[in-house]
Amino acid sequence: MSLVLKEEIDLLEVPLLDVILAYLEATEESGATQYWEEMTEFLILMSLLLEVKSRLLLPEAYPEVETELSPEEAREQLLSRLFEYSKFRSAAVQLRESAEAAAAALLRAPAAHPRRRLPALEDIAGTGDVMELHDCLVRLVGSKRDPDTGHIAQIKVELRRQISIIRRVLAKKGRLSFNSIFGGEEPLVQALSLFALLELVSRGEVRVSQSRPFGDIVVIAQATRETA
Repeated sequence: MSLVLKEEIDLLEVPLLDVILAYLEATEESGATQYWEEMTEFLILMSLLLEVKSRLLLPEAYPEVETELSPEEAREQLLSRLFEYSKFRSAAVQLRESAEAAAAALLRAPAAHPRRRLPALEDIAGTGDVMELHDCLVRLVGSKRDPDTGHIAQIKVELRRQISIIRRVLAKKGRLSFNSIFGGEEPLVQALSLFALLELVSRGEVRVSQSRPFGDIVVIAQATRETA
């Protein structure tokens, strides 16, 4: 195709049937018969070459085309088709890569809610009374209220308090393990304790070390100094 477009060979002298047979023999010998993308590309290229060659051999069969398109315009149209094909092929490759990347993801099925089938209007017309309808509406509105969280105790923690705890433990032992002191606390307490530790580091009161990422933090007291 490249040689034809560059006009380095005459398409009329190319035996396309021999090219197709040679390609099929090569794919069978190499065991590449399942490479559908390469075979699709080959079929598209060969169909384009066959169309161009048929127009050259049978100019009378395409009078409307011959009068509208010059050889340069036909060449541009062929290049445009190849460019469109390359875009679709690139999109297909991206879609396949996205599908392979998402193949390991597991989707949780939505929670099953029992479906309620409403009775027909003619079956309920004239039944019940107004107060019964009022009670049903009250229960319906009440079931949609925000949940009551008054029974949940709020965690109250202060930065100064966590600093005092770290200082008190270091005053007795000289060193401490962050996990042993705060490992069993709530995430909010652990986070604020870490901020307290960073504050003491910035003041030069302690030194910290960590053997591995996300591992335990060992805190060692520095020489006693006045702090604000």
